[in-house]
Amino acid sequence: MRSILCFLAFFIFALSACHSPNATNIDGNKKLLIGKWHRFSMSNGYTEFNIDSQYVVFYNQKVGRFKLPYKIENDSLKYLTKLYAAKITNYGDSVVLDGNDSTQAVLHRFKEPHIPFKTIPEQKDSLSFASYIGDFEKRLVSEFEKAGIKISDGTEKPEGPAYEELLKRRSISK
Repeated sequence: MRSILCFLAFFIFALSACHSPNATNIDGNKKLLIGKWHRFSMSNGYTEFNIDSQYVVFYNQKVGRFKLPYKIENDSLKYLTKLYAAKITNYGDSVVLDGNDSTQAVLHRFKEPHIPFKTIPEQKDSLSFASYIGDFEKRLVSEFEKAGIKISDGTEKPEGPAYEELLKRRSISK
């Protein structure tokens, strides 16, 4: 009887060790992040993300294209080449990243089943990049208009400061 209890205790201990919640959480958070995302903020503008199992590739109008390797540890995303880490909070169609640099990023998953790019192209002189930029600019204008900032083609007098002017003011005030 005593050997059966010892075997049962060992079996329960071994079973619980095999199903570590951290391993499941890491895989779940990585799977959660894989896909196409976008975000808008007044400080950084509009950014699109393509996240696969190894890299976060992003593109925005200020800095262009970046590709950064990352890893998931517990409930945080960590870049391998930068000193940035962020706690991941899942809200279904959006993810909040609370950064270790006191920043917060809200990423929204693209709702379209097939968004107009497979990946954010690297070659700036390629046909796929030209196509991507045309679609990107349409989405960028839409996000600015949702935020109450009108982007004009220069033929009409703007009622408020242009986005470029807001960025200049922000950099001067720092």
